[in-house]
Formats: sequence, C-alpha cells, structure tokens
Amino acid sequence: MNIILTPLLSYVLVYKYLAIFIITFLGAFALPLPSGSMLLAASAFAVQGYLNFWLVFAVGLAGNLAGDNAGYWLVRLYGLRVLNKIGLGSFFRKERLDAARQKLHDHPILTIFSSRFFTAIAPAVNVASGMTRLSYSRYLIFESLGELTEVTFFCLAGYLFGNNWEYFQKLSGWILVLVVASMFLSYFILRMFSKKT
Repeated sequence: MNIILTPLLSYVLVYKYLAIFIITFLGAFALPLPSGSMLLAASAFAVQGYLNFWLVFAVGLAGNLAGDNAGYWLVRLYGLRVLNKIGLGSFFRKERLDAARQKLHDHPILTIFSSRFFTAIAPAVNVASGMTRLSYSRYLIFESLGELTEVTFFCLAGYLFGNNWEYFQKLSGWILVLVVASMFLSYFILRMFSKKT
C-alpha cells in the first residue's frame, strides 16, 4: 500500500467525513495526495459498515469541488503575488500561461475535464484557469463534470470490490486512463458522424 495512503486511511477511520473532506480538498487544491485511492478505500469501509457510502460520495465530491474552486479563485483574484509568496511563481512564466490560455480556450473539455483524473495535473490546470481568467461558468461546468466522473468511479469501484479494494487500487490508474480515453474516443466519433449528417 502507498506509504502516504496508510496514514490517510487511519485519519479516515478516526475522523471519518471530516478527514475525507480535508484530504480531498487538499488534494484538489495543491498537494499530491492519493485522494482517489482514499475514496476507494473509504467506500470499501462503507461496505463493511464503518461509514455511510452516500456520505463518503457526497463529502468526497464536495471536498474536490471546494479545492478546485479555491485554487481557481485564489489565483484569479490575487494572481502571481500569491504564487510568488508560496514559491510557485516561477512555474508560471508568460510563455506557459499563453500556452495554457490557448489550450483552455481551444479545448476546455479536454483540458479541464481530463485533468481531474490526474492528481499532479489538476491543481496546475485550476491555477492556469484562474490566471488566464477563463470564464468561471465554463470552468465550473467541465470541472464539476470531471470531478463527478472521477469520484463516482472511485466510490463505485470501492463499493463493488469491497474487501478486494487494495488489489483494484493497484490497477485503478490504468483502468481510469482506459475509461477516460474511451469517453473521449466516443465523443470524437460522435462529433465526426454528426458533422457528416
């Protein structure tokens, strides 16, 4: 088991839904925490009667959404000053911001939605969205759909696999990539056929 995941799960067993919210919030906001694996395990704990599945799902979704939005608004309101104060300003040079702005403008679904499934990328996309002043309504739609899909995937997998969640967790990264790739492939095929008709 992941050495970061083990202490997180002990917090979940002791502090329950508060721990789930804090972990998912921090993971979405900036820290590379395995919040998806934690939701997988928490849902398995729900099958065993330690937690309520629907509360795990709701609190996990709320934590992810709150963390994403905190990152977006913090940077949109205060910009580079905040990033410089916490030592991250050098990662967002003008060239990178211009590239991010272009990607977000051209492919908001692809950039925002798909980044929800990759812990290391999602906070950076939130920051780039805020810094480039991407329309909040546009950001919120794709960010919410992405988080809903990701949280549903991990919670449902934990619920279905129950005691075997650790085995599934080892494969979940590859399975998630295949699921997301299949969704995008389906989207592009439907779009291609709709243009021909």
